[in-house]
Amino acid sequence: MPRDSIGRRVARAASIGGSRSYRSRTPYGWYGIVLAVCVIGLALIVFSRHEREQAASTTSTTTTTVPNTTPPTLTDHWQVALSVDVCGKVVNLPRSANQSSGIITTGTGVVDIWPLRAGTNAAEFEGANATLGKFLSAEGVNVTNTSLTLPSPLGKLAGTYDNGGKCGSKPGYLQVLIWTSPTAASPLPSATNAMALPYADGEMFMLAFVPKTTSVPRPLAREQVAAFLKSQTTTTTTSTSTTSTTIVGPTTTKPGSATTTTKPGSTTTTKPASTTSSTG
Repeated sequence: MPRDSIGRRVARAASIGGSRSYRSRTPYGWYGIVLAVCVIGLALIVFSRHEREQAASTTSTTTTTVPNTTPPTLTDHWQVALSVDVCGKVVNLPRSANQSSGIITTGTGVVDIWPLRAGTNAAEFEGANATLGKFLSAEGVNVTNTSLTLPSPLGKLAGTYDNGGKCGSKPGYLQVLIWTSPTAASPLPSATNAMALPYADGEMFMLAFVPKTTSVPRPLAREQVAAFLKSQTTTTTTSTSTTSTTIVGPTTTKPGSATTTTKPGSTTTTKPASTTSSTG
């Protein structure tokens, strides 16, 4: 094969493959497209995550509050009696400073329990939250198994009384006595963990620091609580009505009789009218 024919073929192949200057150029367009795809993809990922977080943050949680069914409930109105006996000196706690609380005293020895009075805070005084301790803490009183602390408004009786402390010439001991009603003959044995004690309508409490052989009297508000319980009792009287029925009897009219008027309940019979004849 002639040499110049081979040269022509080589030259033609070189021209088809492009020049050397073409092969040395950087493909910026390709790189730009790849970069754009990456940027757009990253932006979409960021946007998607932001939307998901926004949806999670705006999701509201619905909380259903189950009404309390353990007494005292919202509208229950109870009263109990409570007094303090320190070495034979029996007194009532002074009037509560907060008269809008769910458990208060007016200073008469009556503890008035009415959750509804507390308004938006009523739940704090309902059910298991209505304890002796909730009331005593609000009044500055503290009771443990071995001591009694009374607030300054009680004057000379204020202070802490520990078991074994002098009560006159004898050692005194704390007792928390409970009568289940104003008519109960005797109290229950001295309670422990008194601050956690729940209430029952009409109960009576005595916080006593006395010698062991001392007889503890009933609380001073016994009669007031008894009257309150009586006022809560409603007697329903059912009356029975009697219906009387009057039966109207039939009216019988015989031929030739005059017109008669029959009264209700009576039966009237009219005899024929008589005829008089004259003979000439």
